[in-house]
Amino acid sequence: MENEVMGAVATFQEVSTLMKAELKIRSQLYENGFVANYRFEDIIHKSDKMSKCIDIAKKYAQLDSTVLIFGDSGTGKEIFAQSIHNESKRKNSPFVAINCAALPENLLESELFGYSEGAFTGARKGGKAGLFELAHNGTIFLDEISEIPLSLQSKLLRVIQEKKVMRLGDDKLIPVNIRIICATNKDLLQEIKIGRFRKDLFYRINILSIYLPSLRERKEDIIPLAEYFLKNCSLKMKKCIIGFTEDAKKYLLSLEYQGNVRELEGIIERACAICDNKYIDIEDLIGYYENTEEYVDISKELTLEDQEKKLIIETLRETNGNLTVASKILGIHRTTLLRKIKKYKIERINS
Repeated sequence: MENEVMGAVATFQEVSTLMKAELKIRSQLYENGFVANYRFEDIIHKSDKMSKCIDIAKKYAQLDSTVLIFGDSGTGKEIFAQSIHNESKRKNSPFVAINCAALPENLLESELFGYSEGAFTGARKGGKAGLFELAHNGTIFLDEISEIPLSLQSKLLRVIQEKKVMRLGDDKLIPVNIRIICATNKDLLQEIKIGRFRKDLFYRINILSIYLPSLRERKEDIIPLAEYFLKNCSLKMKKCIIGFTEDAKKYLLSLEYQGNVRELEGIIERACAICDNKYIDIEDLIGYYENTEEYVDISKELTLEDQEKKLIIETLRETNGNLTVASKILGIHRTTLLRKIKKYKIERINS
């Protein structure tokens, strides 16, 4: 009995030591910014399309093969990459992300592969570890992979094949145990055709692939996302805005969202900033596109009757009820405007 008790105490001490060691490692990773903050449960969605994407990504998380995430800008590719990492066996190791389009070729190369002392003028004493080394035992996320220059694509291919990296100015190969996740908003097969992307690299990174649909392809997610952003903005701005009017919801559903979720977030943040009521209305939303090219395109989307009525009322107010001027602004004949005023039972404003 004594031996059994002592064995149990020894086990507890071992677990405690392991937990402390893990906490220390995690705190160091946080300090360096090499931590994935998002998980699959953080992805706001209602559509079947996104549910299927999440199901596929969860399966990929259990494997160690390279993943390629493709879709338009603003669809949430990095959130998926972080979620895959946090669902994987590498979750307690670094998650290192880099936007390959954000740096010129020479800086991108030194950031990815590191450099040895004396590799170039101004090189740090003792050299510097690259991101592949810093991601050892964890995941590296290469966003906008299509923007990596051809000269570096061959070096990346070598890292994927050999699991080893060589610093600039050095001749030693350093073993790295990493999982690579790539993302792009471009058609890589088209990039191969025009000679901007290596075919052999494409087949190395396109082992497991996920297509993230644009927001206009999954309109069921628009209102849940808008409500989520509104809740966050209201708290941040210390306002008591509890929802959207039906007109506002119809307007949000009518937009094309070229910038996807990122664009929707911007619309809601601006609306929350200027709204003085408990509910956000269409007037709070429409100003987002003022003085932008999208404004013209978006206004063409406002074909619903209630939105047309609001537009006529606003124009009549701006022109102080002058039907001739209002009809010119609206681009319709004066008799057509009179017919619509009668149809929508709009009260006349005296000019």
